[in-house]
Amino acid sequence: MANTPTKNMALSLTDSPGRQLLESQLNDYIAFLRRQPAFCGTPEQHETLVKHVAQGNELIKLVTAERLKITRQLDQQKHDWMTIEKELTDPIVQAMEPLKNAVDHYNRELLRIQEHQQAEPALAEPADGTEPATTWLNPQIEAVRLPKNVRLDWRFDVIDPNQLPNGYWKIDEAAIRAAIADGVREIPGLRIYAEPVTTFRK
Repeated sequence: MANTPTKNMALSLTDSPGRQLLESQLNDYIAFLRRQPAFCGTPEQHETLVKHVAQGNELIKLVTAERLKITRQLDQQKHDWMTIEKELTDPIVQAMEPLKNAVDHYNRELLRIQEHQQAEPALAEPADGTEPATTWLNPQIEAVRLPKNVRLDWRFDVIDPNQLPNGYWKIDEAAIRAAIADGVREIPGLRIYAEPVTTFRK
């Protein structure tokens, strides 16, 4: 059976000989796994297959460890550059904030006027065909329009959760899992059942 490579083999993702050695070890074990029968009918076969998968997991951990040697340095560099970016852009963001607030206030006021205009009932035409009553007390005002670069982003606030239809309720899966972990085995509307999960460790 293929053996898991040890640290003294100088495995690496960046060094060419080390990467070739790493790829060779992985390819050898992949070929070994593909030769194994994917059948489990006895405790002995179960134990053997678990060991094979566990050894494969160890190889995956080796690759991950080599990757972390690279990405941790990159993550630190990324963090440093993001800090510099924030230091440079924060003053601009703060300077723009009052202007953005003024624009938002203007948009909300236009929307309020627009909604008020749409809520006003249209003047009814007289049923007898006579001229409509004078409208000088209620002049026709051109409908307010939002600026071209403003779109409506529909949102919501929950006013009364008891009136929400069932289709808009979300099942709290985290709460259900926590209850099951605490020993709950019956919850109305749910089927709570057990499934075998194998831990693949050497």
